[in-house]
Amino acid sequence: MTNENKIIEMLTKMQADIDTLTSKANSQNENETPEEKNLRQLKAFRSFVNSTTDAEEPEATAKFFKFMDAEEARKAAF
Repeated sequence: MTNENKIIEMLTKMQADIDTLTSKANSQNENETPEEKNLRQLKAFRSFVNSTTDAEEPEATAKFFKFMDAEEARKAAF
């Protein structure tokens, strides 16, 4: 097997893993009630607002932007 084939095989496996994780994440959000979704959104927003800098609470900012990216992806799917 050539190096190119090994790389293609490895990338194909990685893409399959990414697709699996993405579908799991999407299915978790689909099972949420509207109230649970609102609470999750509010909690992420409050964490973002209450963090003054990325140096103080980088996980809050990252969590907020991860949520916003997920919402954009969901809206783009429609």
